[in-house]
Amino acid sequence: MNLDTPLRQLLEKTAIVETVVGIASAFDSRDWGRLQSLLADELDVDYTEFRGEPPKRITADAYIKSRREGLEGLRTLHLSTNHEVKISGDQATCLSAYRIYRANPAGRPGENRLDTAGRYEHGLIRKEGAWKVVRIRQTVAVRSGNAQVHGAFRHQPSNTT
Repeated sequence: MNLDTPLRQLLEKTAIVETVVGIASAFDSRDWGRLQSLLADELDVDYTEFRGEPPKRITADAYIKSRREGLEGLRTLHLSTNHEVKISGDQATCLSAYRIYRANPAGRPGENRLDTAGRYEHGLIRKEGAWKVVRIRQTVAVRSGNAQVHGAFRHQPSNTT
């Protein structure tokens, strides 16, 4: 797609931000079909700073399954802001800031929250006229609360930082 005009550039950047924000909203609404529609068939993920997992390539189905399990039973609010978009042909990068609130309504007050804030880097490709996420890298600037609230940590010793 030709990005020669400022209006075209703005439309493309808006579509990319809507894709990134759409992922956050899909997590909160548990709309796994919507999440699937925003992802490429395979993606590279790097959650080293949050989960301690090494970067890996994963199918969209496996990614969604891990998020369903990790967020099971939780109420969440994913905020996404400060989007910086760079487009090169049919590829793009979106850097953004995030804040994620996670609460287990069945947990004890003071022990039922895990909140994080930091930066995301989403890599995207344009496929059949739509932007799809092919890469996600999360960095963590702030982490507070009970890590065991999140499904990825429920079977590990508690770490409340």
